[in-house]
Amino acid sequence: MRNKKTAMVLLMLMAPGMAQADEVAKHGGLGLRLGTAGIGVDYTYGLNRFFDLRAGYNFGSYSGSYEEDGIDYDADLKISAASLMVDYKPFAGGFRISAGLYTGAPELDLDARTRNNTETFEVGDREYRGDDLRLDGGIDLGSTAPYLGIGWGGTTNATGFGVSFDLGVMFTQSPDVALAASGRACDATANPDCDPTDPAESFDVASNPLFQTELQNEVKNLEDDSEDFKFWPVLSLGLHYRF
Repeated sequence: MRNKKTAMVLLMLMAPGMAQADEVAKHGGLGLRLGTAGIGVDYTYGLNRFFDLRAGYNFGSYSGSYEEDGIDYDADLKISAASLMVDYKPFAGGFRISAGLYTGAPELDLDARTRNNTETFEVGDREYRGDDLRLDGGIDLGSTAPYLGIGWGGTTNATGFGVSFDLGVMFTQSPDVALAASGRACDATANPDCDPTDPAESFDVASNPLFQTELQNEVKNLEDDSEDFKFWPVLSLGLHYRF
């Protein structure tokens, strides 16, 4: 009899906690994030006190500059990717360890052109003076990117409005650089005073074998210098509503 009473007391004490665990498992949340992975919108579903599933979409476009071998490229960073994450909450609270996948890595479009007939570009190992010399290309970091990071806030272990912070790394593929050239130029390495507007001294860069060889060297330089992009830092702040 005493054992039955003890068991009943234990069940009564455990019941609120069990109900709370079930309630947490049914919680969901909507989030809005802003950071180095673009603007993100996501939905979080709480499996239990320790695990959340999170699916979202990140997008954005940012303009800036990118320098390589003394060439100042106009750079456009483009982000467009769905994401699927698992959030592990080891303390059943706001702190979480996140792992998952982005369906697309950031892309960087590059564009540079000479502003006058006296400006030179160092392409590969040689300098060229251009008459509207233009370089167009981009850096492709692959179609998918695994993610690993830590964060605080935004979990389904709470309800109502809240904020979050994320810090992690997107593991992209090795940079794949494409670069094309157009316009006319003259070889300033061979003749520092050359005139790119003089047909006798200049050439069409798209069909000149030496220039195209140096252009491939420039592609290699860009690939080597953009190796750090393989570990794309993700830093974001978020606003959430949990229900």
